Amino acid sequence: MLTHSAWEGSLPNRFRELWDEIAPIGRDEGSGGYLRYALTEPELRLREWFHNQADARGMPVQQDGNGNLFAWWGDPEAGDAVLTGSHFDSVPHGGAYDGPLGIVSAFLAVDELRAAGITPERPVVVAAFVEEEGARFGVPCLGSRLLTGEIDVDRAAGLRDQAGTTFAQALGER
Repeated sequence: MLTHSAWEGSLPNRFRELWDEIAPIGRDEGSGGYLRYALTEPELRLREWFHNQADARGMPVQQDGNGNLFAWWGDPEAGDAVLTGSHFDSVPHGGAYDGPLGIVSAFLAVDELRAAGITPERPVVVAAFVEEEGARFGVPCLGSRLLTGEIDVDRAAGLRDQAGTTFAQALGER
């Protein structure tokens, strides 16, 4: 778990340190943009980074049946949680900050609260939603729609990417 010394230094420097760990992942050298499609190698590396960051903070990670990740600060059974975070996937040749910025910022917010000696009354959850841009399976906000019941699970499972891989197959391959 991160110690108090891990919280030392300015917030911009701590942001830069975290950001530098993930900035190269999925970057296309030709365009300078990012190719981080849901459940592909770059996004899977970012999901591993998420697990590592959560582990370093003593935040257990749960994955729902739809591929969304949740790192918990507090008891997951307590209910009435505060959820923050974002996604890792990108639109084709998209910008670096779209998506991952919300996840990096959420982990830093947890660090800041802990450094201030604050223990929240409700659980805080850092989320990484799957396929929010819709670039691979054609439905934007797929992970959050599945979480909220706004899209049928069977319909989502049958969505296909350009290679013919279904969302269900991609979930099973990771």
